[in-house]
Amino acid sequence: MPTVRWGFLIVDQGGREKILHKTFETLSPQSRIGFMKKTPLFLMLCAVPLFLVVPLFAQDGFVSLFNGKDLAGWVEEGSSGAFIARDGELILDSPQNYPSWLRSDKEYENFILRLEYMVDGWTETGILLHAPLHGRASRAGMKVHLRHDQINEGARSTGAIYDVLEPLAIANKKLGEWNSLEIMVDWPLLKVSMNGTVIHDTDMSQHPDLRWRLRKGYLGFQDINCRIHYRNIEIRELPGKEEWKYLYNGKDLAGWTVQGKAKWFAEGEKVVSTGGDGFLISDEEFSSYVFQTYVKSSHYANGGLNVRWGSGDRNRGYEIQIYSVPDVTNQTGSIYGFVPADRLMCGDDEWYLLEVVSTGSYIAARVNGWLVAESYKMDLPDKGNVALQMHQKGARLEFKDVRIKPLGD
Repeated sequence: MPTVRWGFLIVDQGGREKILHKTFETLSPQSRIGFMKKTPLFLMLCAVPLFLVVPLFAQDGFVSLFNGKDLAGWVEEGSSGAFIARDGELILDSPQNYPSWLRSDKEYENFILRLEYMVDGWTETGILLHAPLHGRASRAGMKVHLRHDQINEGARSTGAIYDVLEPLAIANKKLGEWNSLEIMVDWPLLKVSMNGTVIHDTDMSQHPDLRWRLRKGYLGFQDINCRIHYRNIEIRELPGKEEWKYLYNGKDLAGWTVQGKAKWFAEGEKVVSTGGDGFLISDEEFSSYVFQTYVKSSHYANGGLNVRWGSGDRNRGYEIQIYSVPDVTNQTGSIYGFVPADRLMCGDDEWYLLEVVSTGSYIAARVNGWLVAESYKMDLPDKGNVALQMHQKGARLEFKDVRIKPLGD
């Protein structure tokens, strides 16, 4: 027989509604009502310690992400002390300002996220999706922008996918009122509803920017120096679909060949190079792919990432430059000698995300989520090794999460 989950409302000393769940083999709605009428209130209250008490919001496979009491399950990045738990709410109570933020302690790919939020004054902040630990989270991943007003600010309105998609409607409530928000990410679909109104319904694979954003990462709440209240935060994970091939095993340089004078070595989660001019070349060849890695360079370090590397010393493919110096011709992200990067989106001594798309006659480079260089006129064969490059004595380059993903049609 099917099991039926039932519950009745109780009120604890803090005045918050909770729901007490119990499982029966069979229990009709009429039986539930009869049970509640016959059960004295003091028995309901006394029964609380005997059973699981969960927020009223959690149901249908959803898991609560916030226990209402502390920040268990969350990690403060940047300055600490901004977020507190009080009376069942997660409150950005003492803002520390950007780049501080609060993130989930695990990464998510596809999911349905539900929560409520309330602002009581001038506010500008956001909810981060697929956020990385390094770089600009709202650009490498996505941000649902939240404001205090009900003004159409285009792709910076309340509910916008920040700087990418304008919401279909301005659906937030007035100051001091709670707003409900449901966000579904199930690649390639993105659907967002606010207070029962659909504000996004998008196929990300058809969007020229969103199709390249990170598809897995942390959930996060921004701190841009504004107070905001959250409650009833819950999630239901959906099956993952993305598959990457990691090119570094975290132990040694198996699967790679060293060429030149530069020194290469494994250092925990990182591949590190110091000094000299040389390459670390993958033993395997690839075609039509997305390549990603996090890079950290010492002051004025010069290096690169080579794609479509061929046989012989003279076919080094195309180099994506690593050189985070302003006002030079080929700064980080340039397709060296072909397309200079149009902006510098990273700096030395900090981790940043470097992404390269290589397929057919097309190559593109993104730094921290920004497209900085691309060309549709690359004529070398769409096949070859990939190589990490060091090009300077006395410098240090670090790479981590070195991975590649074949592109479909």
